[in-house]
Amino acid sequence: MFSIIVPTHDRPELLARALRSLQAQTWRDFTVIVVSDSPRYVAPYAELQALQGRYLYVLRSSGPAGPAASRNLGQRLAQAPYLMFLDDDDSIEPDHLARLAARLRQAPAALTVSDFQVCQEDRTVSPPHRLGLAAVSLADADAASVYVRNRIPNSCVTYRREGLEGIQHDESLDLYEDWDFLLQCLRRHPVTHCPGHGVVIHKSAADAPANLRRGNGNDDRILPVMLALYQRHPAPDAATRQARQALLAQAGVAVPLEQC
Repeated sequence: MFSIIVPTHDRPELLARALRSLQAQTWRDFTVIVVSDSPRYVAPYAELQALQGRYLYVLRSSGPAGPAASRNLGQRLAQAPYLMFLDDDDSIEPDHLARLAARLRQAPAALTVSDFQVCQEDRTVSPPHRLGLAAVSLADADAASVYVRNRIPNSCVTYRREGLEGIQHDESLDLYEDWDFLLQCLRRHPVTHCPGHGVVIHKSAADAPANLRRGNGNDDRILPVMLALYQRHPAPDAATRQARQALLAQAGVAVPLEQC
C-alpha cells in the first residue's frame, strides 16, 4: 500500500533509527526505498535485513547532491498506490501506517497530512539523548496557510502516487525544495487530515557539529528563495497576498503587495 522513500547522506546512525521505526510498524503492507548520495559509509545492514526483503537500497552516483534528486529517484522507483518521504533523521510511531491505512481505506485522498511530535535531542552523544517532546496538530493546516509559509514537515505528508504525475522536487533549489513540491501538489489536490501524532520530527541545535545538514548554513538564501517561490506559486487570493506581505514585514522586509 505504501512506498516509503528515505533520502540519506552520511548519517548512518540516524538512518538506522528511522529504519527501526519502519520495521516496528504494525501495518506491514509497505516497501522502503533508501536512496543514498554518498558512498562514504557502510549501510546499516542489520536494520535493512530486519525489513525482511521489503526494501531497496540505492547508491546514487550521479546528479546533484542533496535530497531533491534522491527523492526524485525514489519517486520513479515507487510502485505502491501511496508514497511518502521520510527524512533520514525522523521516525514514525509503530501504529502510524496502520492509522494512515485505515483513514485512506475509509476515505481515499490524494494528499494527506498527519500530526507529529517534535523531539529535541542532543546528537553529540550516541545514541542521541532526548531533551524534550512536544505534540503538534495539523488539523487546521490548509492550502492557504501553506501558500504563506510551510509548517507541514515533509515526513508528515502521504501522497497518492497517481496524483503526482509531472510533479517532482526541483533539484536546482538549495533549500525549500519540499515546500515547492507541496505547493505544486496543492494546485491539484486539497489537504486531508489524518489525526494522531504518528510522525516524530527529531531536531538538534542547528549549529551542532553532529547536525551538519544542507540548509543550516543558507540563512542568506532564505529570503531570495522565499520570494522566488512566491513568484512561482502566485497567491490564490488577496488575503493570502496580504498574509505574505505581513510575514515579510515581520522580518523587516517591505515588499509591494503585487510581488507577494
